[in-house]
Amino acid sequence: MSNSDLMQADSKDAIRVLRLPTQLQDLSVVVPYSLVAEITEVNLKDSEGRLARNKVVLVEWRGQVIPLISLELLNGEALPTIGQRIRVAVLYNTDPDLALAYYAVLLSGVPRSERVRMDEVSATGTLDDSIWRYVVKMQDRLTAIPDIRSIERMVDHMRLHNTSPDVPDYEAF
Repeated sequence: MSNSDLMQADSKDAIRVLRLPTQLQDLSVVVPYSLVAEITEVNLKDSEGRLARNKVVLVEWRGQVIPLISLELLNGEALPTIGQRIRVAVLYNTDPDLALAYYAVLLSGVPRSERVRMDEVSATGTLDDSIWRYVVKMQDRLTAIPDIRSIERMVDHMRLHNTSPDVPDYEAF
């Protein structure tokens, strides 16, 4: 299910979303539940335990090496405090033109599955940030729906070039 599916659904239909716990200021994040491959914990290797500017951190998940991103950093905020063992949401890539099967999003807690009816959502517009597709009020909380394709292109670029494209002051993993 894409972001547009989420916004265009019939108001009688409930859509299953996953609320991602992050440390974003004043903003909650949801993604379509069907986008999530797994919620799990991964280990950062000793040499990768410290995240730094313009460095892509790769983590091992189910025998594969996948890139790890932080929505906080993509949004221009400070990196959350993390240890060597971190919780992540592993997301499916939705863009068939990218050689990227999965990527991980750093979490700051346990995600919650929710059912949302579109008549419970009031559109508030968009933010001036390229990573948010929509910003809505859901249950009286300001909630962002990520622009998944934009994020996937950033992740693929970071993975291939070890830098971040078109995101000023972004501290890549």
